[in-house]
This record gives sequence, structure tokens and C-alpha cells, in this order.
Amino acid sequence: MKRMITLEGVPVEYELQFKNVKRINLRVHREGRVCVSASRYVPAAHIDAFLRENSGFILQNLERFRLMREAGDGMTIGRDRCYQDGDSLYIGGEEYRLRVLQGKKDSMEVVGRVLLMTQKDTEDGARRKRLMDRFLTERCREEMERLCRRVYPEFEKMGVEWPEIRVRSMVSRWGSCHPTRKILTFARQLVEVPEPCAEYVVVHEFAHFLHPDHSARFHEFLDSAMPDWKERRQQLNERAWVR
Repeated sequence: MKRMITLEGVPVEYELQFKNVKRINLRVHREGRVCVSASRYVPAAHIDAFLRENSGFILQNLERFRLMREAGDGMTIGRDRCYQDGDSLYIGGEEYRLRVLQGKKDSMEVVGRVLLMTQKDTEDGARRKRLMDRFLTERCREEMERLCRRVYPEFEKMGVEWPEIRVRSMVSRWGSCHPTRKILTFARQLVEVPEPCAEYVVVHEFAHFLHPDHSARFHEFLDSAMPDWKERRQQLNERAWVR
């Protein structure tokens, strides 16, 4: 069921689910949903008190995810984003401003922290989206291939063959590995993230050539290959670079 509560003067809608759990559980999703699960025997007043106690966490994450949706071609909105003159985008963890100008031909150019797009018809939003999507995909492919070549020598020593590298838009994961077909696929949205975060994804996916699942041995390998992988993963999933 959906309920409303006011937290520090801000009205917040949350979804309440009754489950066989001992504690009240809280989660704020990237798309802005606040979800709470609790035993059906917990009084509503106790649930509201719990939310007020965690109001800072809830409001901070709602604001963070709002910025994510507005500022980047993120996991939750990458397929539907419309690009407008003045928009903010992130590349390599750094903020860039999009400027759209009318010109004789369609083109993209990076000038400092500006993404300069020239369009023959600046009113053609669909064409602008295709142009930006193509630019971001190629930029991501170049970066991921560079990082793959950086980490590959260590995996080559362990008998891993050089894989085919693919890039496509994803909405629920940062990468995937197909060991039998020797294919690594990376989310185009990785173009946004700082290099250490993207490098973590590369090592993670290469590791699946050695350990196809997420077993204890897989995580032991990550611990040895990249001792700070948990910190990098946390920064990636929290999108700590979005201001």
C-alpha cells in the first residue's frame, strides 16, 4: 500500500509491504521510490517514527537520485533521455555542459567542459538524441577498450584469451561476460563514471572468465586483483561523483 509522510517539511510517498520480517526495512530506489517492509503486527505509528528517525538518509538519497536523473544518462533513464541545450552530462566522472548550435552539418565536438553539438535543424530532437547516443557509445567503447587492454596482461598470464568487446545501453547492470563465446559487454552508461569505477567493472567481468559465478573463489580473486574493489563498487552504485 502507498502512504504519505512529511519529513522535515517535505511530503514523501512510500510503499509499505507487510512481510515476515523482524525489523523494519527501508530502501530508496534510483527512480525515486521509497519502499518499506515490516511485519503486519508493527503499528503504523512505529513505522512513521522509524521513517522520521531516518529522514536525513531518505531525503539525501531522494535528492541524489533526482540529480542522477537530471544530470546523467544514467541506468534509470538512458533509453528515454532527451538532450537539450544547457543540459548537464557526466563523462569520466566530470560534469560537462551541452550546447546545441545551428550549423551546416551535424557534428559533435568536446571543447573544454562543453559538449558542442552542431545541428542543421536544432528543432529535430530525435536526430539530436541519435547524434548524442552515437557519440556517447563511441566514447564509451574507446574508454572500455583502453581499460581492457590495461588489465588484460595479468589475465593473459592465466590463459584468458582476448575477448570481443561490445558496448550497449543497459538499465540494470554495468557489464556482462559470456565465457564460452569470449565476449565482454559493457553498459554505455559507463561513459559517465570515473575511471577507477569503470576499471573495477572491467576487472570484475574479466574475472568471470576464471570464475563464471559469484562464488567465494570469485570474490577472493577480486580481493587479490583489486584490493579496493568494494570501495570502487560503492562509489559506482551510489554515483558519488554526481553533484
